[in-house]
Amino acid sequence: MLAEFFVQLSVIILVALILGLIARFFRQPLILAYVITGIILGPSFFGIIEEASLNLFAQIGIALLLFIVGISLDPKHLKEISVITGIGQVVFTSLLGFFASYLLGFNFIEALYISIALTFSSTIIVVKLLTDKGDIESLHGRISIGILLIQDLIVIAALIVISGLNNDNNNISSMIIVALIKGLILIAGLYFIYRIIIKPILNSVAKTSELLLLMSIALCFGIAAITIKFGFSLEIGAFLAGLLLANSEFGIDISAKIRPLRDFFIAIFFINLGFVMVFDSIKEFIWPIILLSLFVLLLKPLIIFTFMALIGYRSRTSLLTGIALAQISEFSLIFISLGFNLGYVTKDIVVVVTAVGIITITVSTYLINYEHKIFNLISKYLKLFERKNLKENLEHKKLRENYEVILFGCHRMGFNIINRLKNHKLLVIDHDPEVIEKLKRRSIKAIYADVNDKEIIDELTVLKPKFIVSTVIDIESNKLIIRSFKRHNPKVIIFATCKNTRNCLELYKEGSDFVAYPEVLAGQKIADYLLNLDGQGIKKWGKIYREKIIDDLREGNIVF
Repeated sequence: MLAEFFVQLSVIILVALILGLIARFFRQPLILAYVITGIILGPSFFGIIEEASLNLFAQIGIALLLFIVGISLDPKHLKEISVITGIGQVVFTSLLGFFASYLLGFNFIEALYISIALTFSSTIIVVKLLTDKGDIESLHGRISIGILLIQDLIVIAALIVISGLNNDNNNISSMIIVALIKGLILIAGLYFIYRIIIKPILNSVAKTSELLLLMSIALCFGIAAITIKFGFSLEIGAFLAGLLLANSEFGIDISAKIRPLRDFFIAIFFINLGFVMVFDSIKEFIWPIILLSLFVLLLKPLIIFTFMALIGYRSRTSLLTGIALAQISEFSLIFISLGFNLGYVTKDIVVVVTAVGIITITVSTYLINYEHKIFNLISKYLKLFERKNLKENLEHKKLRENYEVILFGCHRMGFNIINRLKNHKLLVIDHDPEVIEKLKRRSIKAIYADVNDKEIIDELTVLKPKFIVSTVIDIESNKLIIRSFKRHNPKVIIFATCKNTRNCLELYKEGSDFVAYPEVLAGQKIADYLLNLDGQGIKKWGKIYREKIIDDLREGNIVF
């Protein structure tokens, strides 16, 4: 029996690895590869997997995922726009989703579960794609993360409620009240135990990396066991365990240590989801699956766009935020699985929601990657929905004077450029409002603007700069800057930045005068110092350089 289990596990991992490589080649999320692995090895095809062999691993994966979500909870992202749009989107999406599901023939409870599952978007996928594109710190990126955090808090509350319900009791309102009261008592008790017992133990074991890891896992599973005794699910216990560590000095270290374990076990969870999918159910529910997928891909972004447009954000920011959230979440799948385990929905509903997840995650990946081109295609229609008094600062429309240098992007690289160009007429363009405010406090002319917005770039070309410096590494953004400024003034000197040799060649071909490849430049600089300084000289220079960098970091001059 043991040998048979390890044979099955080896086959599962091998197939998941192969499909994962294929997914990466086509730039698809690995979640899809895992679900397809379960479908191929499950009863619909080869029937290699036995359900019991995966369930325990899947539960461990969910627990570790929610443990890390709790640790990573960052209240600084909960800004006004995120709260309003996040709550509004969840309410309207769930209401419209409920009526749509009910009209498609699902009963009241099934429609309720489906509608809630459709409201949430995937934190893992959105953060990964925005980070890869370099948009994670953009305005729409920051708003998207804030909305995702609101969604995560709501889904956790939903999980607390449904895991505390009793199927034998028909009084739903009293069950919800009892579940919430029990939840508050549980949270208060766990916090007291953490402060009195757990935190001192953590301080003691933190000196040893292995003991810290073991303590973290024990905390995750131990609190999960306590919440089960209280009548809640292990998912809630794992999240609360992580939440206790959210503001701990050990949180980042623990999260980094557990993440590889989480990735393995959560892969098994998604494989298990694929396993339960039955194609007879898919054939039976093919039209509901297609229509609900269109609901998520089209109507959910429209709801987010509408809320943000009403608040006063530009059509570009509103649309890009909506596109980023046009998929359902891994928590949607966890939520619907919990409903199935508790007996509220059938396996057919799990299949429907999982199929919608596969479709929306796949399509939204392409939507996010081509979001700027999508906006450019429909921008003239979206402008009609912009308010006159926009929340976003459009200072570029007020600029009339000329500038010697325009710098696009002001983070680590941009900081050094600014320091050396203090005596020149310099204008800084950045898409991070906090960066703009800090530069203004230093009396540096800076405005908020999105470098992917063709309208803004075209308006900046009339400032007639002699030099353009772009520290933005996105290839399409740099191409837009080069084309726009070179078309307006072929004599302008442009410095661009790239992330690989292929992009470097593309930017030179586009017309950039200089292209900086950071890794190559760093290597050349170090080599120059090694060749031109003796051992004592390097040591002396290194001390001066180190002290300067430390001072700049302490004063907040480098990392904005």
